[in-house]
Amino acid sequence: MVCPGRKRALLKIASVLFGSAGLAMAASVAPQAAVAQEPSVGVPPKPPVTWIASPHFDDRPPGTGIDTILLHDTETPGISLARTIASHFANPRSGVSAHFIIGKGGEIVQCVPEEKRAFHAGPSLFRGRERVNDFSLGIELVNAQTGRDPFTAPQYASLGSLVRHLAARFAIPRDRIVGHHDVTNRPGVKRDPAINFDWDRFLASLGPDPAAEARRQVVENREARRLRPM
Repeated sequence: MVCPGRKRALLKIASVLFGSAGLAMAASVAPQAAVAQEPSVGVPPKPPVTWIASPHFDDRPPGTGIDTILLHDTETPGISLARTIASHFANPRSGVSAHFIIGKGGEIVQCVPEEKRAFHAGPSLFRGRERVNDFSLGIELVNAQTGRDPFTAPQYASLGSLVRHLAARFAIPRDRIVGHHDVTNRPGVKRDPAINFDWDRFLASLGPDPAAEARRQVVENREARRLRPM
């Protein structure tokens, strides 16, 4: 635990050295305790997160909503903790970030507020729209990306809980929850999440897909109308 006097000293030193970026980095020395958000009506609660702020974000373009969730892995052999990746995102020289990081133990670190644009997708295109950062939320899973490094049960559990909340909060349809490899302009370089990420397991953890159920009902209703005796 960092005492208040020491924390104030760290913030003062950081403000001199780095300006506002340094303040964000120094704040990561003593991250906020894990907190959960009270759910809105019909929105599952946000799982507990620990804040380690990154300075690498800005405003989304005016009028741009959030309608996509982008899954990444960190491509970091030997790393298991989300806070290790968060310390890199907090470095003023790194230039990259994501909204959330999920460690091997299932802990969730948040680095950027949801309403802000994090720097996670790079050059990208999704369904005719460029600059996927503008309209997406980025989630990093700590993984070596070798295809053999397992995504752990706690990671799947935390990812499911987080995405259930975000998808309901921002009305994001199931078919707009995709991987970095689905949107990157550099498919030979950006292949995350790794090939052993179990999409079926993850998507099943989200529960029924309301949009798919609605489409099924439409088909059934059309068929019923067609077969109904005149």
